[in-house]
Amino acid sequence: MIAALSPLPSASPGLAARVVTSQNWSTLPSPFSREKVPSLQAAASLPTCPSGPIPVSPAFPTSWPSPLTVLPSPTPPQAAPSPPPPAATEIPEPDFTDDDLREAFGPIVEDAVRKAVYAQENGIDTYLEPMLRATIRRALAEYAPAARPFRAPHTYDRFIWHLQALFTSRTYEDIIFEKTHRFQVEEVFLVDAASLALVSFASCDPARHAAAKRVTPTVQRLALQLRDEAGKIRESFELPDHRHAISRTGRFVILVAVVRGQPSELILTDLEFALRRIEDRFREQFQQKGSPLLLALQPFLEDCLLIQSPASAA
Repeated sequence: MIAALSPLPSASPGLAARVVTSQNWSTLPSPFSREKVPSLQAAASLPTCPSGPIPVSPAFPTSWPSPLTVLPSPTPPQAAPSPPPPAATEIPEPDFTDDDLREAFGPIVEDAVRKAVYAQENGIDTYLEPMLRATIRRALAEYAPAARPFRAPHTYDRFIWHLQALFTSRTYEDIIFEKTHRFQVEEVFLVDAASLALVSFASCDPARHAAAKRVTPTVQRLALQLRDEAGKIRESFELPDHRHAISRTGRFVILVAVVRGQPSELILTDLEFALRRIEDRFREQFQQKGSPLLLALQPFLEDCLLIQSPASAA
């Protein structure tokens, strides 16, 4: 049976005679230690920070942004400058106003109008009433078959003109139409100003008025004679069968009228008005190439067919 161990070891003989000196493990001072802590050596001073920019190494990639030597400091937002105070400018008062001018010119204009209207000589009523009466008379004579300015020709004149019609293979009405210097617009063509292509037309002949292909050869013949040697548009030229071609040039189109008989100055004014009205009304369509205007322009060209002199004695 094993002997029981003693709870405390017995002191070894000779251990008390040996002096053991303990070595300090830490240099930190301890409040419970009475030993003196040796003084620490002063740390070496660090090198000063360079004030100039740090040179970039040549091996630094050029695709990267260069490092910042100094961090940017956020700039405080600046307050918007206050608008300067408005300068106190005084607007000079005008010498006169529109009311003063109207009051000054009122008596002058009123007196001038009164003299122009009620003057005994060369007043406006002196020309206005005859102009209106002449316009009405001409309109009635042109569009009323019974309103003829000529009496029936005598027997001798009728006999001579019948003989002329017989030998020239013409009708008696054509002979009287020529003898009395009548005129009548038979056909009207509207062609392009640049290419002389047909835009629209109107004819007294119902068969030609209904089909564009029937008037195409006539338009081509007129286009060949429309320009002179210098390239300018002719205002008028003669056609076969005692007919004339009269042209009026506009900005977009050219109006060509085939007139039977001898035209007068009145027909030029009427054709000019018809062309100006067409261009003013269809200005936007003319600026767009390829606009279908054949049927849209025919009613305006039909008004040109009514241009004629009063009826003859036939």
